[in-house]
Amino acid sequence: MSRRFDLKKSLSSIISSEEKKSDDDDNKVPTFLTSSLGPKVAAILDKHAESIHDDSFLKIIRQLEFWYADQKLPEEDFLALAERLAKIACWRENLTNDSPDAEKFTIPKVRFGKTELQMPIVTCGGMRVQETWIPDVMPLLRSNKSKVVKSASQDNLKNVIMSCLKIGLNHFETARFYGSSEIQFVAALVDLMNEGVVKREDFIFQTKVFPMENKSDFVKQWNASWSNVEKLGFVDLLSFHCVSDDKLV
Repeated sequence: MSRRFDLKKSLSSIISSEEKKSDDDDNKVPTFLTSSLGPKVAAILDKHAESIHDDSFLKIIRQLEFWYADQKLPEEDFLALAERLAKIACWRENLTNDSPDAEKFTIPKVRFGKTELQMPIVTCGGMRVQETWIPDVMPLLRSNKSKVVKSASQDNLKNVIMSCLKIGLNHFETARFYGSSEIQFVAALVDLMNEGVVKREDFIFQTKVFPMENKSDFVKQWNASWSNVEKLGFVDLLSFHCVSDDKLV
């Protein structure tokens, strides 16, 4: 029995059920499923049933119930959102579907603050992809740049970046104090630019430094970071670690 048939049968059973659940029953049937919208939502979900994972399906039902019971959305808007949620939930399958007619999933983008940068709503952070956590402020222990960019983790990072770019996730965020992360991110991005996979203007690179009271200390810190990232030509976004009160601004 296919999953498509199971889903349709399950929804049909819920919709047609006349059994009343008590208010404290965790399995209470969502009210929109027992309304006139139920069969229409079932038809939408049935179209995508083979590609929707169980956890995504449950989240869709809960979100639709909120929009129906709490937000009182008009039918046209409600069904349009149901269709949108179903398509979004299929992103894994759409990503690996090489059919020319397949609808490709891309990460949505929004304007970043007061800038004109179009930022993906999901970022690729670099705190957990590096070869080592040891920062370069420890001369005796710091990583060898030429070695970390030849490590197995570098190949993995490069594949991660390519997978991100494939779905429109083009914001890469790192920091000099994330061990060898800053070094490795830059090396991977430069390689991909040289290979023609991506152009510099097609991705957003962000790194971070610490705020410092002494200007010369800050400049020294920035120069150390710039020595890692200068091959990119420029930094799109520069952020500060641990700015938690006005005194640090």
